Amino acid sequence: MNSLLPPSQRCRDQTTKGPTGPYNREKLLKFLEEKAKNEKDWEEKVPYQPGVKRGKVFVPKEEEKENVATNEIQFDLENEKEFELALSEAGESDLIDLAGILGMHSMISQAQYYNAVKGKPQEENEKTFSGEFSFMSSSVKMIPDEPPNDTDVADCMKRLRANDSTLKVVNVNNMKLIAAAKESSSLETFSLANTALKDADAKGLIDLLKSSKSLKNLNVESNYLTGEMLASLLRASLDQQVLIEFHAENQRSTLLGVQVEMELAKIIEESESLLRARYRVAEALESNYERGVYRWL
Repeated sequence: MNSLLPPSQRCRDQTTKGPTGPYNREKLLKFLEEKAKNEKDWEEKVPYQPGVKRGKVFVPKEEEKENVATNEIQFDLENEKEFELALSEAGESDLIDLAGILGMHSMISQAQYYNAVKGKPQEENEKTFSGEFSFMSSSVKMIPDEPPNDTDVADCMKRLRANDSTLKVVNVNNMKLIAAAKESSSLETFSLANTALKDADAKGLIDLLKSSKSLKNLNVESNYLTGEMLASLLRASLDQQVLIEFHAENQRSTLLGVQVEMELAKIIEESESLLRARYRVAEALESNYERGVYRWL
């Protein structure tokens, strides 16, 4: 059914009665108006009386409001000497607590304010109060780095298969594999798939690709590498021209951007050894593959 058609044309005409006369809009409106005035209203069982309410009167429910007890701070300033004496004997940490309770946020730091509101004692490095309207910041707490992991993976697997009851904890976190791989001159395949690898940790792979003359397959799939880091890794492989396969699918940033994609395509065109990268560079990879087949023959 066409919704653009008027209602009178959406169905076929089912009326059989012929027109009684020519259509006159003014006469029709006058007839309808006179008919409406002459018709009687319906008889009411109970006559209407103004101001009288019949039936059940609607009364809205009153919502119960929770009475939140507020501790109002009151100061009796009639005796100014006692007030001045109390302030003169107050220490710097007491003034910080007083400023936090009164809501003077610009005079104290955020850590001082929360300690004052929660009633906690101020820390040693937070017991400073300038008394002026100035922004203050607290020093960042430095977290020490985890120590290097010297776990023997082969020994752990052997003890686990033997159901060694003395082996309670197995830790394979924070292992310096990338730094150790740079010392190898025979490593051909290096897989780091699904290891939560980030750009900061992957910087060691750049040195590995620049120095290694044997690495032919690098797999960094399912990690958190950015497009800039992927381009840097491929750029580093141009120094030795030995990398054949590079797998880097399923990263956190699925959209690399036009600039990064153009950089990747340019790097692969400059490479003479790369055969598989699983990217939109089919023509460059095809020429490299033909060159490699001719070299092997």
